[in-house]
Amino acid sequence: MNILCSKDILNENINIVAKAVSNRSTLPVLEGIYLKAEESGKLILKGNDMELSIEAEMSASVKAAGEAVINAKIFGNIIKTLSCESVSIEINERNNILIRGGKAKFEIPLISASEFPEIVKPQLQYSVKIDKGTLKDMINKTIFSVSLTDTRPVLTGCLLEIDKNILKMVALDGYRMAVRKAVIEEELENNKIIIPAKALNELTKIIKDDGDEFIKISCTSNHALFEFDNCKMYTRLIEGEYINYESIITPDFEKEIECPVDELYSAISRASLLLSGEAGKSVKMRVERDNINISCESQSGSVDDNIGVDNPDFELTIGFNHRYLSDALKACDCERVKLKLKASRTPLIIEPIEEDNFLYLILPVRLNEE
Repeated sequence: MNILCSKDILNENINIVAKAVSNRSTLPVLEGIYLKAEESGKLILKGNDMELSIEAEMSASVKAAGEAVINAKIFGNIIKTLSCESVSIEINERNNILIRGGKAKFEIPLISASEFPEIVKPQLQYSVKIDKGTLKDMINKTIFSVSLTDTRPVLTGCLLEIDKNILKMVALDGYRMAVRKAVIEEELENNKIIIPAKALNELTKIIKDDGDEFIKISCTSNHALFEFDNCKMYTRLIEGEYINYESIITPDFEKEIECPVDELYSAISRASLLLSGEAGKSVKMRVERDNINISCESQSGSVDDNIGVDNPDFELTIGFNHRYLSDALKACDCERVKLKLKASRTPLIIEPIEEDNFLYLILPVRLNEE
């Protein structure tokens, strides 16, 4: 293998595929990036940790085709620090990788390409095209609600559900739930897949605002492929039946308040300043007349804050984990929302006033005075 390519473009693609490289493995090859130079002038880079794999392509001047695997951390650090426009990479007579850029030269042991695990390419059965920006937004505004423990594996990922021309993404962890909706251009057969949170997190990091307008998602019952720009990302899907989340959203939330998002978010954020590092502490929300009172007490002190709202015809006191409430409000992309309540021990639902593109549900916590 002997190639010459742009240092900046190579660095960009290393950063993309490195997201699928194992940080610690008993197999050195899983800590490496696979390189394949083709006579057609294409350089392919791959990372694969056996659960997630990412492939990227770029142009290169290929003097000799070939393949090799090089430690991802070392390779990335070398390319990142070179002060040059072009970099050459070749396998020398000692069977090492020689990297030249500017006046610098590195000789790095290579790992045999034959040891690199092949990316699984199953016969895909279902595909959908989604606007990249829409998908990225849906992920960012739901993924904070996935479970961080694997006691129920299906909750460690997001449900992607297609119902004709409606796309839904759902995440829940047993204490809160996030639902986002979007309309897609084509009407498709209904389908549901559960995508691991890790894969979705990495996907949002490599989706660019430029390039292709759409991302294509293809899947089988246990794998999914995301194709966009010069990238392909494969991931295993989470097997199992997702919770019937719609049954949680009961229609009997008869108490409703219209509330300004920024003001409520700011009040919760101010209250949380006194709760940092104090596990189990919550904020108290008291609804009365034309006001929502936000308060909390901790070893650091106490806070009492107020927000004016449209006149509700009820009074209610309820407590919440401040972080759960902040996460949901931060994800609301509108100026005002509906807060739907029933009682002090039933969930809070947050919905937009005019549209039907999101829903956040948060379970209350028991207050000290209860």
